[in-house]
Amino acid sequence: MTIYHIIIGKIMHRFRTTFFLAIVALLLSVSPLSIAQDRIPAPEDVLGYRLGERYTPHDGIVKYLNALANAAPDRMRIVRYGTTYEGRALQFAVLGSSSNLARLDEIRTDSRKLADPRTLAEREAADLARTMPAIAWLSYGVHGNEASSPEAALNVLYLLLSSADPETAGLLDKLVVVIDPLLNPDGHERYVNYQVTSAGLTPREDPEAVEHNEGWPSGRTNHYLFDLNRDWAWLTQEESRARIAAYREWMPHVHVDFHEMSYNSSYFFFPAFKPINKNFPASTIEWGEIYGRGNAEAFDRQGWSYYSGESFDLFYPGYGDSWPSLHGAIGMTYEQAGQAGVKIKRRDEEILTLRERLEHHSATSIATLKTTADNREKRLRDFYRFFADAIAEGKNGQVRSFLIPPGQDAART
Repeated sequence: MTIYHIIIGKIMHRFRTTFFLAIVALLLSVSPLSIAQDRIPAPEDVLGYRLGERYTPHDGIVKYLNALANAAPDRMRIVRYGTTYEGRALQFAVLGSSSNLARLDEIRTDSRKLADPRTLAEREAADLARTMPAIAWLSYGVHGNEASSPEAALNVLYLLLSSADPETAGLLDKLVVVIDPLLNPDGHERYVNYQVTSAGLTPREDPEAVEHNEGWPSGRTNHYLFDLNRDWAWLTQEESRARIAAYREWMPHVHVDFHEMSYNSSYFFFPAFKPINKNFPASTIEWGEIYGRGNAEAFDRQGWSYYSGESFDLFYPGYGDSWPSLHGAIGMTYEQAGQAGVKIKRRDEEILTLRERLEHHSATSIATLKTTADNREKRLRDFYRFFADAIAEGKNGQVRSFLIPPGQDAART
């Protein structure tokens, strides 16, 4: 062997060694989170179309939830909590870091402890507030024909599990996020079927087109044509009873109910319109303003229109904002312009698309989670204080109870 062969051999050996070490370094630089993110299927990978191109039926929503749970079993679980009158599954997704999901039972128990100061001293509550994640519950589609919100739910699930943005990915360290993508599957299915049978191959922008003018019975209500957003307190419907039973197992610290309003409007989020129910403490009103600022910042960055403090009150106890607020959470309604087909021309000649509608709901979803994460400890302290003050008022206040005589008309009573 010549000196030339020896030199070439040493060079090749060093090259292979250097190349091998470079590959190892590259692999080590890829975090487990980024590897997991690469495995998260986008909605179009599972559904066959991009969100916003059409409305997703109930079975498509279930299919995508299952795909996400299979792709990220360490960060997402599916909880089935009931069945509709027409036999469709009621279920929500629970998201969190792997460490938070490993102790979900403990977190749920701790939240119920915070909601019962009779069993938890203030010092112990402060310790929990410093250490436990907050629980944020996001509800979409209680009105089945306000159908951009279930599309947004799928988008939010994908963003939370796939985002490479450290702030978004870090939300699951500070929060346990419950996402109910469709509270009213029966009404929603009625609406999606209307869209499928009424719309042509190309969506029409004309407001007079049949796809924008749903007839009776609309998809707003459930199987028995009952408005589920009037039933949180009274529990006359199976969907409501199942949802409230699940809710009380978790006792979340913030709850958002996602809706739609006239397509000629813009976007509404809290603070709420007056009247405000007098049973709410000042902290409930303060938190509405805190979340409002967080949402406003997100919309301002995009140059999107919005308003607050008008139209939508916090008074009647059977809504998806007031009932959770009367149970210690910060309950809020968010309203997106919509209730139309895939795209529609507004009075101002602008075209409003389903894609835009779901993006707006997605933005407030993420902004609400970030606001909760940034103020986690204060939110948990105020959650405990809500119940502690109520107990003190019940013991020492002027009014101890209310008596409602039955009278002759049971329905009116």
